[in-house]
Amino acid sequence: MLGRILMIFTPCVVLIAQSKPGDARAARDLAAIQALHARDEAAAKASDVAALADLWTADAVALPPGEEPVIGIGAIRAWLAKGRVDTSKLEIVEYAMDFKEVRVLGDEAYEWARTHVTVRPKGAPAGMRASGNLMRVLKRQPDGSWKVARAAWNLEPPAPEKPASR
Repeated sequence: MLGRILMIFTPCVVLIAQSKPGDARAARDLAAIQALHARDEAAAKASDVAALADLWTADAVALPPGEEPVIGIGAIRAWLAKGRVDTSKLEIVEYAMDFKEVRVLGDEAYEWARTHVTVRPKGAPAGMRASGNLMRVLKRQPDGSWKVARAAWNLEPPAPEKPASR
């Protein structure tokens, strides 16, 4: 038993000993960006406009498909409120961002993802599903967290969700 623990523990110690100071910062950055992703998904599923707006920088720019640019946090907050899902009538059953690339370049990062959203009327067996692409530029905040500074996305035509087979 001790031999197995040492076999697992020893490579970890070697990796820690060989890591560079920048590796620790990169790991913190990626963890903070993953926390941003988790907050984004949770706020979107809850249709929480305040939490969604808090993910953006004060000078943020959103480029929604088929619309004029939305510039500044006040305009983004208003845009989010206008598009808020009425959770008393609809439920967001899926909101997923499958990030394919996240690159940190100093105090900024860029990332892109495939997105999937499924919305269904409360109590209905099926709803509508939409997918698309997302590109964002992030900025590191003074506390080490990250916020969205620029975002552009597209959506493919929505399709009916296939009801779960029983």
